[in-house]
Amino acid sequence: MMHFGVLLSGFLIWVLLIWQDRMYLCCCCCLLIVSFLFLLTSVYSAYYSDICVGAIACRLEKKEGGAVCVYIMTLGVLAPYRGLGIGSKLLNCVLDLCEKQDVPEIYLHVQTNNDDAISFYKKFGFEITKTIEKYYKNIMPPDCYVLTKFIGQAATKK
Repeated sequence: MMHFGVLLSGFLIWVLLIWQDRMYLCCCCCLLIVSFLFLLTSVYSAYYSDICVGAIACRLEKKEGGAVCVYIMTLGVLAPYRGLGIGSKLLNCVLDLCEKQDVPEIYLHVQTNNDDAISFYKKFGFEITKTIEKYYKNIMPPDCYVLTKFIGQAATKK
């Protein structure tokens, strides 16, 4: 049995993902009772037995002009558990929450040579909106792309 946990400002909400032959029989994806405002910094985690096999961390940010957006700080799944849809479930949880709360934009930074990550996010409607040179200090290449997804009315206005 796969457990999917959501850690929101000290509160833990569990959603069960039932596995059979590596397929989801049932997935209750983050029907959160907790207000979206608690998403100021949130971590969503996927567990197999007692092992955390994946997580996504994000934060709510204010842009110039007062609009809000969500920044994905990190998304990771342990290598043996990749390709099973865990990263997709984690990302969809955040995307669904953004849509329900009318957050118009979600973005992240990706190293320019990380083709797997770029391809993964593009499947969810993210697009490269900017290139930042020398973003990373201790890794090569040091450049990154900003990948952005516009949600709801922001997507239709774009």
